[in-house]
Parts: sequence; C-alpha cells; structure tokens
Amino acid sequence: MHRFKTGFLAVVAAVVLAGDALARDIVDMTGRTVTVPDKIERVVTLGSVPVINSFVFAAGKADTLVSGLPVRFNAKRWSWQFVFAPQLRDGPDLQDANYAPDPEKILNARPDVALSFEKSTADILGANGVPTVLLRIQTPDDVKAGVRLVGNLLGNTDIGEQYAKYFDATLARIAAKIDAIPLDQRPTALYINPTNMTQPHLVAEWWLRAGGARSVTDNGRSEEVLTLSTETVIDANPDYIVLSDPGHIETLKRDATLSQLDAVKNGRILVAPMGAHTWGNRTVEQVLTVLWAASEFHPAQFPHAELVAEVKNFYATFFKTELNDAQVESILMSGRAS
Repeated sequence: MHRFKTGFLAVVAAVVLAGDALARDIVDMTGRTVTVPDKIERVVTLGSVPVINSFVFAAGKADTLVSGLPVRFNAKRWSWQFVFAPQLRDGPDLQDANYAPDPEKILNARPDVALSFEKSTADILGANGVPTVLLRIQTPDDVKAGVRLVGNLLGNTDIGEQYAKYFDATLARIAAKIDAIPLDQRPTALYINPTNMTQPHLVAEWWLRAGGARSVTDNGRSEEVLTLSTETVIDANPDYIVLSDPGHIETLKRDATLSQLDAVKNGRILVAPMGAHTWGNRTVEQVLTVLWAASEFHPAQFPHAELVAEVKNFYATFFKTELNDAQVESILMSGRAS
C-alpha cells in the first residue's frame, strides 16, 4: 500500500469529519453500513468498472463519475462507456499495474464515495477516509436491488421502483410469448468462454431460459463460474453457442474438436451485444439481453424491429441518452450469427 505524508492524511481526515454533520448511513449489498455524505457529487468506481458504471448510468447520474476507464478495459471494445459518460475518456485510472486500487490517486480525485465489488478495496479506502459501497450482482433480483441502492445513494430515490417495474413488465411480455412455445421447440444453447473453457456467469442460465433456450449447463448450479471439459461440451452439442467476445469465434473455429460442434458447422454462433457492458454478463442491460436472445432464438415471435425500439427506449429512459437506429444496430451487430 502507498504511504502518505502525515499532513496530507490529516487534511483528508479533517474534510471527512467536517462532512459528518451532513452525513447519512447506507446499507450496501453485503450488509455493511456505510456513512456517506448527504449529497454526493463525485463518484469513483473500482474493479469491474464497466459493470459498476452501468448502475450509475441507470440511476441517471453518469455526470457524477470522476474516474476513468482503466487501461485493462480496451477503449474500443468499451467505447459506449464514453457515449454515456464522455468525461470517462479523460478521467484518471485509479488502479495500479496489478489492478489494485491506488489510494493516492483516488484521494487526489476527491471522491465523495467509491463503488466496488471487492471488500479488500473497501478496507483499503476506508482506512484512508473514503466511504466505499459494495455491490453484489449475480441474479436478476440483484440487478434490480443494485439500481435501487445506487439510485438511493446518488439522490435519485425513484429510479429503483421505476427500473424494477420496467424490468418486470418487459420480462412478463417476453414470457407470455415464450410460454406458448413447446419445450421441444426451444433450442439448446451454451454460453461459453472457449479460451478458458468456462461458463463465465451464473446469470446467463437465467437469461437463456427467459429468452426461450434450454441451457445445457442449467443444472441447478450455484457457482458463479462453471469449468467445462471439452468432453462435456461435445456431449452436449448445443444448437447454439453464445459468446461474450467476438474474438472467441476464431478460437472455436480453430479448435480441432470444438469446430466439429453442430453449432459451429451450422454457423449458429452468437455474440452477446456490447453496450455499457457485455449484455451476457452482469449489467443493468440484462433485461435487453433476454429480448435479444428471444429475437435470435425465435425471430418469428420477436421481430428485430421490436428489439431496436426497446433498446432505444431503454437507453433514453435510464441512461438519458437518445440513440438513433444506426447506433442501436452498432450495439446489436455483434449479436448477429457468424
């Protein structure tokens, strides 16, 4: 950990103490009670920055972010982050070469609060006078709870209920059509990272099912990351393979064994769209993932035009960003079959 001059830390402590009269308590998603300023205008995000930023965007508070996109996140791949919060392009990278938080840089950014997934980060920043609120996102209910928490934290107390109502109503409309499709007419699918042979996120079991597919790894698992053997994947031989990174398409095609899967030979490889974050992973855009999946697996019931309209509505309503059709198509284009 970095060492600081005593005088500098004393100034930081004085600032924190001065704000105590206008402080309030927030219970984060790990059950920690965190004392934060009553009014928050400067926010830093640490760790899985694009995911956490998506919750700030959804709360309509993108302008509060004073940190940048860390260099480990490819600026081209995550370019929509700069559309939703242009200041991220010039914001400071607050993590060191080992991806650990850099306290000195963080203090220089003068945040009112930090957001992270990691308790170790909260411990480091707490010791330096920076209140840190932790998120835990694994399930659809966690996504809704995360929006509510961040909205309450940043002063938009209505957004949690608004987002939850939108989320539930949109899913209900999708489910009404999916429920009418017999199980044997729902394709099998596998969400996979072929570079390390994992199913990388538990939430994918939910959105594949809600989108009208039968996930071959949906066996009641509880672990966040599921390690797969080549034999298991070959035996499952899913109708569709879904990826999080377009670069993984060539990985599949070059692999002597995986290239023999029916999904690869038949060109049924999908790549989850990329907005604020990869839709297939943890993100507030998760509800759009379900509609996208349904439009890919059951295009007759879920026309592409319906998907485009819903994407535009979502980003305008929650991210306060108006997108035209061409911009929406640029988000969705990575979701096309290869």
